[in-house]
Amino acid sequence: MAMVLLVGLSVAVLGASYDISVKINLDEQTISGYEDVTCEPGGSHLYFLLLANLNREQNPYGSQRSIDSTYPSGFEPSSTTIDSVEIVQSGSSDAVTFRLLSIPPAWQTYSLDETVLAVDLPSNAPLTLRIHFTTSVPRMISGDQGIDQGVLTWRFGWNPLLLPPDQAWKEEDGTLQPPSDDFPLEIPAADYSAQITVPADVLLACGSDNSDTPSVSDDEEGKEVTYHISNDAPARTLAIAASKNYKRFTLDELSVPIEVYYLPGHEETARLFATYAIDILKDYVKRYGPYPRARLTIVENPNQQGLSMAADGIVWLSDLFFSHRNVTLPGILNRLSEFVLAHEIAHQWWGIGVGVDLNAENWLSEGMAQYLSITYFEEKYGEFGPNLFDTEGNGLLENFVTSQFGFMNLREHQVELPYIEQVMRGFDEAIIKPQKDVKYDNATAVRLYDKGYLVARAIASTIGKDVFQEGLHDSATEYMHKQITLAEYQKAMEKASGQSLSALFDAWLRDETTVDYSVKILSRKRDADKHETTVQVTRDGGMAQPVIIEAFMGKDKTLRKEWDGKENASTLTFTTVDRVNRVTIDPDHLLPDRDRLNNNDPIKFFTVTS
Repeated sequence: MAMVLLVGLSVAVLGASYDISVKINLDEQTISGYEDVTCEPGGSHLYFLLLANLNREQNPYGSQRSIDSTYPSGFEPSSTTIDSVEIVQSGSSDAVTFRLLSIPPAWQTYSLDETVLAVDLPSNAPLTLRIHFTTSVPRMISGDQGIDQGVLTWRFGWNPLLLPPDQAWKEEDGTLQPPSDDFPLEIPAADYSAQITVPADVLLACGSDNSDTPSVSDDEEGKEVTYHISNDAPARTLAIAASKNYKRFTLDELSVPIEVYYLPGHEETARLFATYAIDILKDYVKRYGPYPRARLTIVENPNQQGLSMAADGIVWLSDLFFSHRNVTLPGILNRLSEFVLAHEIAHQWWGIGVGVDLNAENWLSEGMAQYLSITYFEEKYGEFGPNLFDTEGNGLLENFVTSQFGFMNLREHQVELPYIEQVMRGFDEAIIKPQKDVKYDNATAVRLYDKGYLVARAIASTIGKDVFQEGLHDSATEYMHKQITLAEYQKAMEKASGQSLSALFDAWLRDETTVDYSVKILSRKRDADKHETTVQVTRDGGMAQPVIIEAFMGKDKTLRKEWDGKENASTLTFTTVDRVNRVTIDPDHLLPDRDRLNNNDPIKFFTVTS
């Protein structure tokens, strides 16, 4: 779930409600109108984050080449301008004073001015504020918070976002300081409804439970249509996408209706992705509890970088998966597309449905989404062996692709290998830490997604996969539309498993821990009709965790033993009828081993070309 927000600022609040009335003008690149925010102030001020103003200034540290690659027409600022603020009550409105403040540097050190709206209140009684604003949308190809090829996409913060009024915000020299240095980056849920007006030839996709399909007349008065949007449950944002080029495919007769917004020429792929979504939702509901929204919206995003993302009730897939799905071979990207879709849908449970601290504990979002999606993928296509590309057929091109890429396994090559390479390069660090303490930002994605998945897999192997699934199910049920911390997540897993997991969580999540397991055949002995094979197993780093050692005698002939891993080294003896041809430690890849080459003796080789 790609996201850029600010460390130390928690936006929105459960108990608040937004009723938004805006008009989208793609030609003028604006979203303009007002929002009514109803809440109970905690004092004489309310503060709102103006997220768009973080890109009002060009990054002074970026190269011109980098700027040009993001802004094809040259740098264009994004901004939210506040026109007026009123208190609405009993059918009348009274203007109130407001000020614009800065935020302290966290993720960035530029474009920090006028990023907070401060509203001065006459009292701390419950009220409704009406904020008139205009958000300018730049032309940029980042995939979010901009217009690309005529497609407007904006997930979080195109409207002023309420900062929790019950917190002790401090104003210092025109800057809004968070209540504490370790204040979490959270997006608590709120009630959202909206009326969004667009030109009649523009199709609007929105992450919401309910959106009518407005009728469009051909007369002079029919140039604009208004969508009336509402939600059945709290949401963390009201995400939107709009374009004259969008087409729409729907599956309305399902328990969870699915709709896909796609660009011209991609209807076949839209229909395919809708069927994938049916399978994914069915699997997730069975494992992790009810889908938290009333419908699922899938949107094609014009970015060609593979960027995909999620918000409440809506997911975006990169145009790459639509336009290149059949490049080289028909359906060559089908399975990869399905996995990415499964990852983004998983956020409806973790990261969006269950809120987390996106600053220090984003593993609870990305690590869990990886676990859900890879588990789904491997249940369908198998855990081991080639499973990433489906290269059926016996033509020249099929044989070539199979010889070059047919060996690829999703988990081993797209998750484990990047993690191993990161450790080898010295970029590994603890998963749970605030952004300000991250040493290698270039390795953040691997740390949260890949290492994050491997650690989740290790936790599951320790307490049992079914028990881990039960913990995920119960946590999602308890914390849906709320926030969960790592401590609460750990407590839920300990409750499900009936054991303390402090050492495991401390080692693999809070500390910079790596481990290397190895196995070596020390001796062989044949006595009459049996073979005795003595092996040495070692653990370098990590913590005491049970690990499986497997002796392989031939096809369908294996023997397994468990080593408790309490010592750094130990010996085991296998007594078998047939000669042991190979021994393997951690054959199911359940632990985050930093070196898989020494997991087999003799070393295991595969021929991947022929």
